Amino acid sequence: MKITVHMIVKNEENFVWFAINSVIDYVDRLIIWDTGSTDKTVEIIKTVNSPKIDFEEKGMVTLHEFAQLRNEMIRATDTEWILVLDGDEIWPKEGIEEIIGLINKHGNAKDLIVSPVKMLIGDFYHYQEEKAGKYRIKGKTGHLNVRAIRCFEGLHIKGFFGNEGYVDGNNTDVQNLPDDQILFAKKSYLHASHLIRSPKNIKKYKYELGISFPKDYFYPEVLFREKPKEIKSPWEPIDFGYRCKAAIQTPLKWLKRRII
Repeated sequence: MKITVHMIVKNEENFVWFAINSVIDYVDRLIIWDTGSTDKTVEIIKTVNSPKIDFEEKGMVTLHEFAQLRNEMIRATDTEWILVLDGDEIWPKEGIEEIIGLINKHGNAKDLIVSPVKMLIGDFYHYQEEKAGKYRIKGKTGHLNVRAIRCFEGLHIKGFFGNEGYVDGNNTDVQNLPDDQILFAKKSYLHASHLIRSPKNIKKYKYELGISFPKDYFYPEVLFREKPKEIKSPWEPIDFGYRCKAAIQTPLKWLKRRII
């Protein structure tokens, strides 16, 4: 079955190259739209030379216009499935291959694939505890994301940026579709939302001591590829100043998650 990536970016220069290259070999088309980046995001995207990429610079958009861009992407899609990809999401080979396998096996009978996420915190050596994840889908709670959606009739976006969501023709959230229409993947991908994604994009940066990845953890292969000189190394560890701030804030965050 054919798959189109939907990707809307703004100021994602630190990770967008890794995000694109982690999935490009497995999909048929990537619709990538920039919404007013002022860093090197556009320049970096253009270094990925592939006929699969349909790239446009849309300029600045409002919160409501952002959601409408998602709807435009749906209308511009002529494949059976959509893979939603943010500019700070990096897939390991085994993770994206699992998604492709599920689509090819069940794609005509299912509507949705939910993936687990490792939320990076501080650096690429640590991830956030599962209790920090607040998404609730079919009785499961944690770091979860709807990442693959069948492009069925009536699919559209409702809401606005930060509160938008995919819904069916009856405005039912896709995560509330019948249980037998939803698949849960087992392999997680990396999400760098809490790291510095660009010198121009630090609003989600968080101070927190995360859980260390085990020594045998298999990082996404794309992180080890030869990359353009414009791409910042992802392997810089947290410094002493970060550790001090995070050491103060972490106990309060962990306690709050367990009380509220």
